[in-house]
Amino acid sequence: VRAIERFTEMHRDTILSLMNTAANKARRVLDSRVQHISPRYVQVDEMWGYVHTREPHLHKGDSPDWGSTMIWLALDSESKLIITHHIGRRTGINAHAFASDLRTRTDGRYQVTSDQYNAYVGAMREHFGQNVDFAQLRKIYSKGTGDGWYGSGDVVAAIPHIKIGRPDFSHISTSHVERTNLNVRMHLRRFTRLPNAYSKTLANMKDAVALYFAFYNFCRVHGSLNKQTPAMRAGLTDHAWNLTELLSANND
Repeated sequence: VRAIERFTEMHRDTILSLMNTAANKARRVLDSRVQHISPRYVQVDEMWGYVHTREPHLHKGDSPDWGSTMIWLALDSESKLIITHHIGRRTGINAHAFASDLRTRTDGRYQVTSDQYNAYVGAMREHFGQNVDFAQLRKIYSKGTGDGWYGSGDVVAAIPHIKIGRPDFSHISTSHVERTNLNVRMHLRRFTRLPNAYSKTLANMKDAVALYFAFYNFCRVHGSLNKQTPAMRAGLTDHAWNLTELLSANND
């Protein structure tokens, strides 16, 4: 935001206000257009971020919106479409909200793979019943080495666990959604590792994410889709949108 302020000589509050307006339009596009998706393989994951203040530096009386939060993503592994996302802490309540929205946007039976977060199991059973093939992938990491190490180490094993139905073992994977997480971190400065940029309010974080995901789905040509956007591959549109189309789409 401050970089845009320097380039355009517009005040940052004006830039944020325009971002909020654009994000509201983008959110309506996602809510109205990304519906009745019929995927075969869906991968879900969560990505960490924070609002205003890092968790160790919070004080009594600070806003409940501050501190650590997560972006929950559901990705169609074949079309690379982000079917839905949710922003909230890593809790059972948010797992249920995320699974519920995924169910309402999709049709038919398909396979879902998540990490080993236990709350997914109850959420999937509640909102999908037995009409899903659901597996979790447990990753085993080596111990990190070196001074100041903050990562989780290298993955030395990935163990699939069947939870519902009969998933195809060859498609029990979270690699595609984890690659999408990298895209988010590369495009949204507030989610880079060890960031010095961050969202000061939860509303601004939600707006930035909605605007990027609408752009990703409808405007950004994906490298693995032969010059198509995820929305084109999913059959939601027949061409790559420009920003004018995205922000002026009729979403009735």
